[in-house]
Amino acid sequence: MSKKSLSSRMPWYRAEFDLEGLGFGALALVLAIILGGLHWILGLIFMIVLAIILLASRDTERTSPSAANLVLAPNDGVIESVSSVAPPRELRWDTPEVIRVRIASSPFSANGVRAAITGNVESFLIEPGAPATLAFDAEDPNLREAFILISSESHAVGVRVATGGTGPRLDVNLEPGDGVRAGRKIGVRRLGGWSDVFLPVGSEVSLEPGMSVIGGETILSDLSEVEESATTASEPVVVPEPVVEETPAEPEPAPEAPVAEEAVEPVEDAAVPDTDVETASDEADAELGEEADEASDKKTSKKS
Repeated sequence: MSKKSLSSRMPWYRAEFDLEGLGFGALALVLAIILGGLHWILGLIFMIVLAIILLASRDTERTSPSAANLVLAPNDGVIESVSSVAPPRELRWDTPEVIRVRIASSPFSANGVRAAITGNVESFLIEPGAPATLAFDAEDPNLREAFILISSESHAVGVRVATGGTGPRLDVNLEPGDGVRAGRKIGVRRLGGWSDVFLPVGSEVSLEPGMSVIGGETILSDLSEVEESATTASEPVVVPEPVVEETPAEPEPAPEAPVAEEAVEPVEDAAVPDTDVETASDEADAELGEEADEASDKKTSKKS
């Protein structure tokens, strides 16, 4: 019986299992049968292992709403919190603040990871984390994480998928530039974990903490009435600072030096040189002597 005919006869049956899970499940079943013949406890142990393997590899078909600008839950789980935060730097989303919807998934949830919105993958990054980490905190730095930024025609939505402490396996088949459709399966995460959906500021989340969601079907938000998101970029955008030409400052005028007043010496009466005075007196004496000689000559001539 084909899968399509089975779904038409039993529409409630939508379970799927990946090939890797079926292989390990078959091995656990064989061991349970063989070892169960030796002791029933060994058989019970491997039957429990078989159940865990099937749960870890379980997925289901989903029917996603086709309306544009709808943001869907990427995984099955429960809404843990709705808060405003700064986007993780791994998303390379050029916006200061976003709305984060955190979804917690149990180890028994379906393992499919689905696209949250229809658009193109702007950036994609895998953080390997530490192997065999047992963690119960969504912010534990040792978790294996996938960061996906998807942009539609007018909005951008970021997704962070983290494995739980009991499920280190996370495989996402994406590359930057790939086109995705909301609700389509893009990867696998086994044994639960956390999913963070980052929405533009102004988005209205239609669910509250504690409510259950179905990956690929439950609508988290409708972005049709939200303003366009901030610019997205695969690399951080650096805006150069404007160059301001500085006008050289005019030099301050040097202080004027005080003008020294020239000392004016008093003008004294011109002194007559001594040589001129002596010459004048000699000439006067000579004239007087000549006059005296002439007078004596006249007296002598009269007597004679």
